[in-house]
Amino acid sequence: MENKDRGYFFIDGSHLMSSINTLWRKKLDFKDKKLSIKLLSNALMQEWSYYIGSTVRITYYFKKDEKRIKTMLTIPDICKPGEKDHWQIKECGQNIRGTIPDDALQKLPPKYRDYFPRAEKGLDIQLACDALSLVATGKTSNIVFLVNDGDYIPLFETVQQLGGNVYLTALDSSQNIHKNLVNLADKYLTLDRRLKNIFNISKTNETKGQQVIE
Repeated sequence: MENKDRGYFFIDGSHLMSSINTLWRKKLDFKDKKLSIKLLSNALMQEWSYYIGSTVRITYYFKKDEKRIKTMLTIPDICKPGEKDHWQIKECGQNIRGTIPDDALQKLPPKYRDYFPRAEKGLDIQLACDALSLVATGKTSNIVFLVNDGDYIPLFETVQQLGGNVYLTALDSSQNIHKNLVNLADKYLTLDRRLKNIFNISKTNETKGQQVIE
C-alpha cells in the first residue's frame, strides 16, 4: 500500500482534556461524562477515511502520571480481544513550575494563550518528532492532528514542506481552535455528529413523560 493511501493520527492529550472540560461547561448533556478512547478512535477512523485511506495508528500523548485520565476517560481492557484497535497511549513530558494548568489556559481568549508557558513540557516535542519521522522517511504523507497550540505551527509547516498533508480535527465546532492552525491545515473537520456516541450518551431522552428518539 502506497503511503498516500494510509495515515496516522496524533492526539495531544492535554488539548483533549481541555476539550472535554469545555464540553462539560457548555453542554449539559455531557456534564461529567467520560470520553471513550475506543469510541473516539473509531470515530476518527470513520470520519477521515475518505481523506487519508486506511489508518495505521492513532497515538494519544499524555503527560506522565496524568491523574485526569481516570476521571475524564474510559480506556478499555487491552487484554480483551478486539478492545484495542489501531490506537496506543504514550506517556511523556513533565509538569513545569511557574505555569498555569492547561484547562485554566483554555479559559483565556485564544489571542492571549501563547503568552503563557504550558504546564506540560516534552509532550509536544515527542509528538512533533514522531510525526516528522514518519513523513521524512516516507512512511506516510497523511497526518491528522488533534491539537490546539501555536507551538505546533512550525510542525505543520515542516510536514507540508516535506510533501505531507496536514489535517486538523476537533471534538466539536464549539471549540476555540487556533486560527493559524486552521489556516495551515489542508482540511479541518470536527466530530459533532459523532459526539454523543464518543461519550457513550444515549440518544433517548425523556420529554414530558414521553420517550423521544433523536
